[in-house]
Amino acid sequence: MIKRIKNALSFLRKPVRDARREFNGQLLERQREDVFVLLHQQMGGMN
Repeated sequence: MIKRIKNALSFLRKPVRDARREFNGQLLERQREDVFVLLHQQMGGMN
C-alpha cells in the first residue's frame, strides 16, 4: 500500500520540464488584448 502511494506521489518530485520554454509574444499580446476588452466591459457596466 505504501508503495502505491509513493508511486502516485512520485510526480511531485520530478521537474515538470527540463527544457526552457520559449517566450510566446503573440500569445501574450492576445491575452493582454482580451483582458483589456473585458476590463473595459466591466468598467462600462458600473456606470
